[in-house]
Amino acid sequence: MNFRHVILAALIIFVLIAPVCASENASDFNNSTKITFEGIEFMIPLGFNESKDAQDFDNLGSQGKTCFYINEYGGEIIITVASDWMGMSLDELYKEGASKVKINGHEGWNYTEGNLTYFGYVDGDSGIIIGVTNQTRLQEVII
Repeated sequence: MNFRHVILAALIIFVLIAPVCASENASDFNNSTKITFEGIEFMIPLGFNESKDAQDFDNLGSQGKTCFYINEYGGEIIITVASDWMGMSLDELYKEGASKVKINGHEGWNYTEGNLTYFGYVDGDSGIIIGVTNQTRLQEVII
């Protein structure tokens, strides 16, 4: 086998294997894990791990719980659920400068503060605020 045949064989192998590797990477990127936090379901994208910095807090005049997810690239997902929201309206979550939008069937307020983009909505008796470093993550996390 001469040098040209070796190069041609290597190119053929590369052309056949590259799409398989690319599709595996793409499917890994789209995988998510469903979690239930304070009775509400969310999807956490692959590569995000729960941080042990989760804490109780008092915000919006309601007792709530927060969980944090981070990835190795500095991405953050912050989920806050105030489960004693009973009867309060979506307007209670309004933040100055927020836009009313609908994400995955949930109407809520979308705003940016610092390096995070937030979406606040009401689900049953819970007020929910999700903060992400990459706005497109909102569509992935909220189900």
